[in-house]
Amino acid sequence: MKTQQQPVLIVAVGSAVLLAFFVLGVVVGPGLPWPPNDAKTIADFHKLFYYSAATTWKNSRWLGVPLQKFPTDLMVYQEILWDTKPDVLVETGTYKGGSALYFASIMDLLQKGRVITIDVTDRGRPPHPRITYLQGFSTAPEIVATVKGQIAPGETAMVVLDSDHSYANVLNELQVYSPLVTKDAYLVVEDTSLNGHPVHAEVGPGPWEALEDFLKSDSSLVRDRTREKYMLTSSPGGVLRKIR
Repeated sequence: MKTQQQPVLIVAVGSAVLLAFFVLGVVVGPGLPWPPNDAKTIADFHKLFYYSAATTWKNSRWLGVPLQKFPTDLMVYQEILWDTKPDVLVETGTYKGGSALYFASIMDLLQKGRVITIDVTDRGRPPHPRITYLQGFSTAPEIVATVKGQIAPGETAMVVLDSDHSYANVLNELQVYSPLVTKDAYLVVEDTSLNGHPVHAEVGPGPWEALEDFLKSDSSLVRDRTREKYMLTSSPGGVLRKIR
């Protein structure tokens, strides 16, 4: 027979188990109470999903426009946009415009925000009144000046780095674009999973390593591992919140 005490007992037991995970240190990252044996399962599924690209993340579309994003990351982006409601989102790496269109679509629902997206190549640009397309290298002085000129004083800004994933370029982008991120807003470094984290161990230093080195000299951004709650992400350790 069910009693009114059962929900209380369930909550108490669940809380005790969660507390035990933290006390024992069995976490994948801060805010992620996954037992250690689950970390391998998560990494294995990540590899399966990633290396099945032709039928998974490279076969994804938003309103018919290709975008190379994990569906779990898209959900997290939606949550971040809702939580922070930035005036401007700066994206490096437009590809075919699917992610910019996705961000703009969420902003339509929020009735706030616009996207500035940058790429060296025009591979197709879906029109949207909230999107501004810039063509050129993301770190070129004239592109950076244009981006800064389109963010008015007092506006809040978020940044997504998803262009050339080489170590040098990502580090350069972090140095150039992190100052644009306003307090309590987010900076996301995509594809930190490369170089064995857990995919493509052969490629050499890239986003993960660039971010690690950048954070050694910048304490204004902190990793928000709670944004990895769906376990599958192309940006492990790459979602950062500006704290000052």
